[in-house]
Amino acid sequence: MKALKLLAFAVAAIAFTACEPSVPGKTELGELPTAGFTVTEVDSNTVRLTTNSSGDPFLYQWEVEGVGTFSGEQVDVFISTIGVYNIEHKVFNQGGHDVATGTVEIFRDAPLVCEGAAEFLTDCESRTWKMAPIAGCLWVGPVDGSQTWWFLPASGPVDRPCLFNDEWTFTKEAKMIFNANGDIWAETYMGVAADGCQPESFLTGAKADWASGEHDFEVIPNAGVAGLGQLKLIGSGAYIGLPKATNQGEVSAPVSEITYDILSMSDDGTARYMEIEVNFGGGLWRFTISSDL
Repeated sequence: MKALKLLAFAVAAIAFTACEPSVPGKTELGELPTAGFTVTEVDSNTVRLTTNSSGDPFLYQWEVEGVGTFSGEQVDVFISTIGVYNIEHKVFNQGGHDVATGTVEIFRDAPLVCEGAAEFLTDCESRTWKMAPIAGCLWVGPVDGSQTWWFLPASGPVDRPCLFNDEWTFTKEAKMIFNANGDIWAETYMGVAADGCQPESFLTGAKADWASGEHDFEVIPNAGVAGLGQLKLIGSGAYIGLPKATNQGEVSAPVSEITYDILSMSDDGTARYMEIEVNFGGGLWRFTISSDL
């Protein structure tokens, strides 16, 4: 049985108000494009999306639900987790745009490919990371990154010791083990009267998922705003930096997964550094983690 099943897709055209109602698919700027695409299997976890759209499009966009967005007439998309994924292909020409939709089903989880960001995170065995003890390791600003609303100063390790003893260990088995070491940085959205360090045991009910535990992770190569890949944490309560910062917005309860764009990976001879980012709708949270060499 093939490891990947390609499902039929249907084209869904976007309706336009035309200046010439008697001419379907035409605007005053010209004919609308017609979107369409094919899906072929590259391997058990990679699909190739190829446009066959007509009408001389000048822009080709793809969105694979839960995986990412892509552009180009042909893209290879790596999907690491079993499931059925919706695909939306949007094309633009001078007259407007059109959309084609479809689905693809993945039948097995991909093993961790130890290269790029995955190798940087795990050393192909395991590696433990902490918040980097540098100014700006917590940063928040607008979605265009044009200014800083707030950042944690260099005194962070002294001001928030319970944050800087948190450990995230990434393994070659694609597991992320979070160890809060007995205490956490708590904020008012967690139910405390004032921000500060609290015993880990204060997390009860659904919020207990933010405590120490084991989760899954995956690295999505060649994705994200910097093209360095994305880091997806999977499992209720899995997070890096601050638990409130998620793709769904700033939350007050654990979510099932968070995907971070990898912005940079560096090595200063004594430690590795990785900067990651999550768009929470109203802005960006950026976190820098480090791992001693």
